[in-house]
Amino acid sequence: MKKRLSKWLALCLALMMVFSLAACGGTPATTSGAASGSAGASQPTDAEPVTLTVYTWWDITKYAHLQKMKEDFEAENPDIKLEFVTVPSKYADTMVTKLAGGEIPDVMMLAMDQIPRYALSDILLPLDDLASQEYKDALYPVVKNALTVNGTLYAAARDVTPKVMFLNTKMFEEANIPIPEDDWTMEEFTEIAKQLTKGSGADAQWGYYWKNYADQTFAMIAAFGGNMYSADGKSSVFTTDEKTQEAVQFMYDLTNTWKVCPTAQQAAQFGDNEFSAFMANKVAMQVGALSTESTFDASGTEYTVLPMPTVNGTSQTSSFVNAWVIPKMAKNPELSWRVVEFLSGKEGQQIALDMKFGLPASTLVDTSAFEAEKPTNKYYVQALENAVPYPVNLNGAEFQTMFQKECESLWAGAIAPDEFAQRVDEQGAAILSK
Repeated sequence: MKKRLSKWLALCLALMMVFSLAACGGTPATTSGAASGSAGASQPTDAEPVTLTVYTWWDITKYAHLQKMKEDFEAENPDIKLEFVTVPSKYADTMVTKLAGGEIPDVMMLAMDQIPRYALSDILLPLDDLASQEYKDALYPVVKNALTVNGTLYAAARDVTPKVMFLNTKMFEEANIPIPEDDWTMEEFTEIAKQLTKGSGADAQWGYYWKNYADQTFAMIAAFGGNMYSADGKSSVFTTDEKTQEAVQFMYDLTNTWKVCPTAQQAAQFGDNEFSAFMANKVAMQVGALSTESTFDASGTEYTVLPMPTVNGTSQTSSFVNAWVIPKMAKNPELSWRVVEFLSGKEGQQIALDMKFGLPASTLVDTSAFEAEKPTNKYYVQALENAVPYPVNLNGAEFQTMFQKECESLWAGAIAPDEFAQRVDEQGAAILSK
């Protein structure tokens, strides 16, 4: 108690000296970023900018939108300099190790499936008291769901990636197949996929493809109205949810019954990118996101976009949200929030939208110019309204690893959908109930 009192008296004396200097026309020594960093506070004109570190899995030198965000933020906030630090592999686990070792960034990127893990481990700073009510009210429901854990906002959106269907227009034209209307059905999709699958060896082509990633598989599950986890998150639902079962059976039929999809080995012969076969004009349809357009434009691929096919009259898709978060031990949380607020707000998300690296998370961002740019852009904006979030779970990373392994066997035809569902749910029970 005496030590605390001594510290308090020392602080009071220091403040009295500062006020005395000010009264006499003197200038106190330059304060640290923590002392001068409340949002909107004016900075001395001769003060050195505070450098804040922003950790990402992207190399800023390779991504023009990050460079633009950094440039515009620093222009608006001359008292802050941003230093982007790249953690190129095993990002989520590496950052846990770095944080535990005392290497604390001011801001860091985080994928939505890691937010529960970090938040429930008491690693993240809650943002409810920093974010304005206007900011929170303007979030699309799919985004708010992704950023909130147990009713608390722990993250701010970097961008949103609702899934749409890409069509290779060159393959459609060569086959004399018209582009479907935007209210096309899953039955129409299946028939087109069958028609565009033909040939063998070097002449083979396929109607559809998706890489064995959990989020791409879930895009089709979402289209059927299915899910992965129970409401309480303690079990998976592959043996109990009829819509999920319908989606799994459909994907199994695509690969094994109708054989309209290349195997992973067949697709890999065209390159390492998940869209390599599409860009080689060997796959006619594939699920992607707004950022996929940049890849196709750079390669000269001819394509168009449609919403996900309807099932029982409804077009539904899934969306993944990448986020910005503030570690709980960040030294200047107010300064960190100024960065996050810019990157996740109207200015930063407008940059991401304009440079085709994701849809905005907030209704405050004006999408009218984007929609006017070309007719198919409206499908991305519509998807923000009908998307469901990619399901996340505290033990989701372990579940996904198991799930993708079982999917490999399913897509290869080594097991049937019923056996797949049983295996996933049995293993999932042990993983998710931890």
